[in-house]
Amino acid sequence: MVECSKIVTHSKDENVENQQVIDAVVEAVNKHQIFGDLLTTVEKQYLLDRGVVRSVLPGVKLCRQAQRDDKLFILVVGEVEASSGEDSSKTHIASLKQGEIFGEIAALFGMPRVCDITVVRPSVVLEIPSEVLRSIIEARIELRDAVLERFRDRITETALRTVPMFRFLTEESMQSLVEHSTVYGAPPGSILIEEGEIGESLFVVIYGNLRVSHDVNGKHLNLALLQPGDYFGEWSLLTGSPRTATVSALSQVELVCVERSAFLEVVQKHPEIRDRIDLEAHNRHDQLETTEALSGEHRAGQNLDEIKDILKNTD
Repeated sequence: MVECSKIVTHSKDENVENQQVIDAVVEAVNKHQIFGDLLTTVEKQYLLDRGVVRSVLPGVKLCRQAQRDDKLFILVVGEVEASSGEDSSKTHIASLKQGEIFGEIAALFGMPRVCDITVVRPSVVLEIPSEVLRSIIEARIELRDAVLERFRDRITETALRTVPMFRFLTEESMQSLVEHSTVYGAPPGSILIEEGEIGESLFVVIYGNLRVSHDVNGKHLNLALLQPGDYFGEWSLLTGSPRTATVSALSQVELVCVERSAFLEVVQKHPEIRDRIDLEAHNRHDQLETTEALSGEHRAGQNLDEIKDILKNTD
């Protein structure tokens, strides 16, 4: 039996160390699609031992859309609301109640939050740092693969909604993209796209880090580092022009790969996406010209230090 042996709270007015709270936390963990049957009893206990119980009041935002965060939550008591958009044009997505878990996909893969989570009734949550969950997932490759397989559609949609130009797509358009997307994994050193080739796919990073490089007079200059929530390949996909940079994996990576036909169909239905892509492409073009104008050795060395830091952390 899993027990919640280490529960603390920042509230001086409430004693949450009682059997009812413990039972609610354990029940939520046991019923969850990831935690229920994929984690061992020891792994569940590891999660619970490192969780912190907090009491939160209405109006508190536990998650903010587009921000990167490092926590997942179990709602022990109370109610929270998931919504997207600004306060003046907020869209209600769902109400979450006792026993529900939220934030696990963003916490697992380090992606930006896709919605706000706001407390609507006095609530108690168990807050678990993302590194605790990641340490379990990364210790067992088969567990990571099982999570990706079971949550393929949900992970795909979450990844796509982290992309600003897709964030406010209708459900119909989003489902079309999800249905014509695949989750693709690649080991360190893999080349995802190569400068000069014609693009057939758009990529969104779920997990891992990638390097963007550009050839200048036979030398590869490092332009950028990509992380979960970043995307690439859209300009070549839209215009049919050759890729302007090479993107390679610095670590094991997982990506959403969107088919060209589905992407173009969505762009046709939502012309504002084209405007966003044009703006982003203009910004990247300016960055490319600036990079070429700088001393190649200085720029390459500067980014190489950053890349080495990432490689150290992925050993």
